[in-house]
Amino acid sequence: MTVTSYNAASVQQTMDTVNRELRSRGGCYSEYSCKTVSWDDVERGTVGGSLSCWGANITDTRLWEKSGKQLYTVRSDNWNEKLGKVSADDVALITGNQRGSPLAPITLRDFLKNMGKEGKYAGLDESTDLSSALDSEVSIRFQTTFLPVVDEQLAALEFAPEMYNYQTQSDDDPRNLLVLATTQGVAVQQDGAGAKRLYHHAVDPSTPGQTCRYWFEAERSSHKVGVAQSESKEEALAAAKRGKATAAVIGTRAMGTRFNVLLTVQVPLQQKPKPKLRGGIGVGGKGGPFYKCKKAGAMSFSCAPLLSCAPPSPDYQMALAEGSDDDFLSDSAELVMVETLNASVCLPRCRSVRSSPSPPQGKANAARVSRGTMIDRWSGLGVRNPKRDSMQRVTVTAVIYNTVAGGVPAPEDIAAAIDDMERLYAACGWTGKLAEAGAAFMKKELTVNDAAGITAKITQQPYTPPVGVMGLVVGGDAFPASAQ
Repeated sequence: MTVTSYNAASVQQTMDTVNRELRSRGGCYSEYSCKTVSWDDVERGTVGGSLSCWGANITDTRLWEKSGKQLYTVRSDNWNEKLGKVSADDVALITGNQRGSPLAPITLRDFLKNMGKEGKYAGLDESTDLSSALDSEVSIRFQTTFLPVVDEQLAALEFAPEMYNYQTQSDDDPRNLLVLATTQGVAVQQDGAGAKRLYHHAVDPSTPGQTCRYWFEAERSSHKVGVAQSESKEEALAAAKRGKATAAVIGTRAMGTRFNVLLTVQVPLQQKPKPKLRGGIGVGGKGGPFYKCKKAGAMSFSCAPLLSCAPPSPDYQMALAEGSDDDFLSDSAELVMVETLNASVCLPRCRSVRSSPSPPQGKANAARVSRGTMIDRWSGLGVRNPKRDSMQRVTVTAVIYNTVAGGVPAPEDIAAAIDDMERLYAACGWTGKLAEAGAAFMKKELTVNDAAGITAKITQQPYTPPVGVMGLVVGGDAFPASAQ
């Protein structure tokens, strides 16, 4: 039942509702949960054949509302995640916005082949070709989310994803070129120093060499959750006249036509040579040294052996059973440094979440993911003539957006969203868990240099949440005092 007197649930209330419903349903549903930090890794490392939390190309993705609130996605486990494998021929993007030409579908393979032309607006050399024979095997992960909005027709929320790559410390030497795609076109970007916020792009002919950057917007529609969107000609024309996205092919063939999808494509690049290190860093197997993270004022968690994968600790499992969504790599964790043979290393890998009372049940619908309000003008990429990493494959993350108005999503809508992702995984050439042999194409034995590079990143450029960049006022609850 839709409650019109209730404006919108909080993000935390929505997450609590989704997590409770998924746990109670069991089966494949219990394999999904809400994550505020998503591991969208290009390549994960192994240690003696065991899956590691580290790798030669790993990225944390967060989702931020324009107001400064952290959002979330619903996905499979971060560690041993569910993945699909497809060919670049079977992934569609919509292109044209970056050239001021009509929007049209293009395969990911052709986009990579013609990356210079597609990304010329962002400063790429026109001859740049980032395709590879490896593109016959592209990893893909599906995620979804329910974004709370007020119970009004066309209610909307503006947002932007943010990516923190562990291998990139300089904007001049990115680990990945990033392509964000909706049915309104593409935005060619890159990872870099610290964390990078990613936006929609459009070319302004009046300012050559500069690109207008925009928030993404999720607008409430009348379409159901968990299915492709089929619009009438009149509905599509009305949306286009308002400057909003319309349904088109995007992502895999099985996705059909949709307007509620945001694709992120990570294209691995060659980086400048780094000095090779000698000696080890104390990499053990499952019985090796542990790193810990201790939540301030709360229990400590033993997360996992350094560099290798192990089942969650009893404390961690208990927190999950009680309804906490304990993610790794949180900005709220207190770090406890541990000594290895050659370095002090710590990965913050715990986060506590308080449960909150459940508000009324609202109405969920597919979100129309469009260009939002303008942020600024952008001068382009820090790299102009990138080269493809010949040893790593492209990865695609497809996030399917829904809104929920007047409360929290209904059980049937939550189930429909999971059923949708399960169908999409089943339609891939291969689907399974990262630890399985079928995912060997995106795993590689971890090296000393891989681990040292990650340590350097988190030591020199630790992740910090955005402050003062999205309308937040630092110290806004206290009246200022004049300088003495």
